[in-house]
Amino acid sequence: MGALRTFLLSYPEFLLAAFCFLALAALRLALQWRAAAGSNVPVNWPVVGMLPFVLTNLGHLLDAATAALRDSGCSFAFRGPWLVGGDYLLTCDPAAVHHCLAANFARYDKGRDFAEMFDVAGSGLLVSEAATWTQQRHVVATVFAAPAFRSFVVSTVERQTARLLAPFLDRAAAAGRAVELEDVFMRFSLDVSYAVVFAHDLDSLSLEAANAPYPPFGQATRMAGEAVMFRHVVPARWWKLLRWLNVGIERRYAEAKAVLDEFVYREIGKRKAGHLPLLGGGGDLLSMYMAWPRDPAMTDRQRGEFLRDAAVGYMFAAKDLVASALTWFFYMLCTHPHVEAKILHELKSLRANAPAECGGTVFFDCDTLRSASYLHAAVLEALRLHPPAPFEEKEAREDDVLPDGTPVTKGTRILFCIYAMGRIEEIWGEDCREYRPERWLSGSGRVRHQPSYKFAAFNSGPRSCLGKDLGLSNLKIAAAAIIYNFRVELVDGHVVEPTDSVVLHTKNGLMVRVKRRGVAFDD
Repeated sequence: MGALRTFLLSYPEFLLAAFCFLALAALRLALQWRAAAGSNVPVNWPVVGMLPFVLTNLGHLLDAATAALRDSGCSFAFRGPWLVGGDYLLTCDPAAVHHCLAANFARYDKGRDFAEMFDVAGSGLLVSEAATWTQQRHVVATVFAAPAFRSFVVSTVERQTARLLAPFLDRAAAAGRAVELEDVFMRFSLDVSYAVVFAHDLDSLSLEAANAPYPPFGQATRMAGEAVMFRHVVPARWWKLLRWLNVGIERRYAEAKAVLDEFVYREIGKRKAGHLPLLGGGGDLLSMYMAWPRDPAMTDRQRGEFLRDAAVGYMFAAKDLVASALTWFFYMLCTHPHVEAKILHELKSLRANAPAECGGTVFFDCDTLRSASYLHAAVLEALRLHPPAPFEEKEAREDDVLPDGTPVTKGTRILFCIYAMGRIEEIWGEDCREYRPERWLSGSGRVRHQPSYKFAAFNSGPRSCLGKDLGLSNLKIAAAAIIYNFRVELVDGHVVEPTDSVVLHTKNGLMVRVKRRGVAFDD
């Protein structure tokens, strides 16, 4: 034994060769085992953990995670590399969603690192916890419930649809050229949300600006979303090192935050200098927040940060999410023309009640669309399969046990894969991957309610989205105007896939051709 030890110390290359041989043999056996078992569950390798699963599935992580969750029974523990962290529990189990987000809400919060990961949102509602969250939730709930704000939001969507979205599509139809529809929706949603927050028209979708590069403000929000996703999938020490070195995606993230701050503080400065809102009568978000009673202990700087965080938080919660929802909704219609035909038939039945028409283009207001049950169901079905926010994160504040018996220790990070929830047979049935709006309708044609822990596109429990109703109204106003007046067709051969981000964007956009509908819809 002593002679062998002396030999290995004298010729360490033999020891290294033996280690490599054993490692490769173990890798081969593991791959053979996985192939034989037909399992998509990640292998927990020595040293590197399940990092190879992430690296080999970059670009389609959501679908890979869905397959892994399907094979693991809706939950599995992800193990990151040794010594650098990155462990979490991944689940799409509705019982776990209800347990953590609703029934035991106080036991789970955003976690120690979430606010730092999503620091672009400052100290706003998206990242706040405990008493701070309760206070901010009250402010947001009060603002969102105010008739002046709700009226301003809906009227802004209707106005921007008539003056920006419809004219752009009309010109595209006349020119007969292909259009990248996700970019159109990103610009449209940016114009809507910017006007809602600042009562000022950015007009990035105007006929004059539509061919220009995407506005810096919009580029900054998208870059920030990609960076936050990156921070979620790699160990914290890695992205913190990149941030310290100011390189790669962390450098681009810092530049994006600087652009956002420049835009937002400039608008706040204008308002403080006495510039009145250009639109509406004070129902915009910034006016509502500036009218909120000021805490005497709050300094001017803190007041500015409070307004900035409210504005940025709304933009993140509204702009990209609405654009994503519209994009995937129209992708579903392009690939399911029978659904489009049913929506069009429903809108034709409401035509007599549609009060707005401009230059031959018909628009539907929020009140008219309240009875459009099939349109509502079609939107919900698109959100089920393509939730704009594909995952939610929580961290256990104390030891707990999930309904399936999985023990959860204090500090465990839990990722709820909302994207996977809509694609699991045990949750939605054997046809779960089919786009079928009828699953949302009762026998009488009324929209069927689904519990939020099963359909979590708007979150669940006390943190459920306060803007759900407004968001759905915005989607339907824009969608109805497009469907009734235009036919949207996917460009032949164009592949549409989701990208890895905190917002469900597409990899290559949504390339379509837009055609004007005939008066009698004979085309």
